[in-house]
Amino acid sequence: MSRGKLRHLDPARLLTIAGALALAVMVLWTMVDIGARLAFNKPLHGTLDLVEITLVLVAFLALPECFRRDEQIKVDLFDTMVRPRTLAAMRLAGELATLVFLVLLAVTLIQPLADAYRFGDQKPDLPVPIFLLLLAIELALVVSVFVVLGRAIRQVRAFPRTADAAASHPPALHGNNGAAS
Repeated sequence: MSRGKLRHLDPARLLTIAGALALAVMVLWTMVDIGARLAFNKPLHGTLDLVEITLVLVAFLALPECFRRDEQIKVDLFDTMVRPRTLAAMRLAGELATLVFLVLLAVTLIQPLADAYRFGDQKPDLPVPIFLLLLAIELALVVSVFVVLGRAIRQVRAFPRTADAAASHPPALHGNNGAAS
């Protein structure tokens, strides 16, 4: 299979597309609900459930792509105050902490997923099984784990060596306000 076809089968991209479709459904359903309420004084049944469902899908299905693009919110307070090797170690520690957190989320979701399946829980107004929502969340978390694991492995491979770190930060010049003499 060619590289271009593999890109279309990318799980993170497919989840992002599914999340975008969920967002479109949420927006369109809300617009129709508002129109029906204004025109006929009759809102659509199940709007709250549908918005809850699609909101969960939008948020969780976008996670893997967000991790891949490195678009999560970060505070780069110390980035300019530490050496490149220290910064690389801090970033790697952040990736590993994210990985542990995602694995914990995925593991702790297994029991509620099994319970929702076993007891047949559904949304109150729409007959949508809760286990399907939890399954979508679980899938997004597992794909996110693999994305973050790949990022951590790339960071370990690109970790600056001591000689590289010293070469990238030459010693500061003293006297004459940093100008060469």
